[in-house]
Amino acid sequence: MIDFHNHVLPDVDDGPKSIEESIEMLKFASGQGIKKIVNTVHFQHPKMNDRNVEYDYLKQKINDLEKIIANESLDLEILLSAEVFYLPNLVDISDNPITTIGNKNYMLIEFLANIFPTGYEQEFFKLQQNEITPIVAHPERYKFVQNDISILNDWKNRGYVIQIDAGSILGFFGKNVKNFSLEMIENGYIHIIGSDAHNNKKRNFCLFDAYESLGEIFSFDLVDILKQNSEKILEGEKVYNINKFTQKSRFSYLKEKIFKICKF
Repeated sequence: MIDFHNHVLPDVDDGPKSIEESIEMLKFASGQGIKKIVNTVHFQHPKMNDRNVEYDYLKQKINDLEKIIANESLDLEILLSAEVFYLPNLVDISDNPITTIGNKNYMLIEFLANIFPTGYEQEFFKLQQNEITPIVAHPERYKFVQNDISILNDWKNRGYVIQIDAGSILGFFGKNVKNFSLEMIENGYIHIIGSDAHNNKKRNFCLFDAYESLGEIFSFDLVDILKQNSEKILEGEKVYNINKFTQKSRFSYLKEKIFKICKF
């Protein structure tokens, strides 16, 4: 599995405070079957004003982790990228090697949770003209999207990729966010999920559990498409659009689960 959107580098942003905590998180990720971790450092967010986000510094952080990973015999690869805070400068910063994912074809972008951004459509269009597809980070947590789900339909029609947090699906951000996440999926408004892991306590890697939950609630076909989309982003390829999925009965889930097990 590939995990997009996480904060696992030690003492860089609001992720783990020590390399020991980072390693605990990586062990947990490996235990879930995650093979590739796209670390997305907060970039140009107001809370990062006094933080070092230079490429060479962050790359050394990864090198330090990889040495320990090798000693621990963990089958993990860490890739360096960023969760870019929206400002009207996205094209200007796109040459920075950490701001894009997948051969420079995708950029993960977050908004303020409570304020509807103005003018972003023009800035996103400029990115698309430069062959960079915007990935909107965790819109299920934005108040302005919760109040008007049709925004997601507009984003999908404009060709944006929509990423949802695994923790949202599992209820880590409350019942309302969980229910809204499921509504987004029912309407076919998402393309990928990521753990958005920050620490080894309440916000650790949870991709496996989220995929299992989606398989139970909707379909393991949906899970397969989400996993394929993660691979496509890393390769810089166009993702699959996901059709509407209806929540299924418990009986349907058990029947599908038994069939899946019997195939092996």
